[in-house]
Amino acid sequence: MSEVFREVSLTWDGDVYSIVPSMALLRKIKQQGIHNLNLANDCIHGGADPLDLVIVHRMFMREAGVRIPEDESYQFIMSGSEEMVDFQMAYVSAVLPSVDLGKKPDAPAVKPKKSRAKLTRT
Repeated sequence: MSEVFREVSLTWDGDVYSIVPSMALLRKIKQQGIHNLNLANDCIHGGADPLDLVIVHRMFMREAGVRIPEDESYQFIMSGSEEMVDFQMAYVSAVLPSVDLGKKPDAPAVKPKKSRAKLTRT
């Protein structure tokens, strides 16, 4: 198993499926005419093509052993549900495994300023 790809969880119809993305899966997506890097970037910044996401969603779910009709996948993508957003982030982490989409660390605590000793004239 590759050290590059991390296991991702996908939710469909109330069930959770786990897959480990692979280069083979990303190549299959590319063979469908989808530029993985551009689509992942669109997922992060908004504006991802829903038709491309349907293709990717169906391929990810097929990798998990679940076959989904196009119309149901399109309905899922258009739902804007938390599960759909989780799917997009799973796709992003497959394409850009070095991007950590976890919780951002807390901001560093504000350090109190050191007071300067007042100089007195003698």
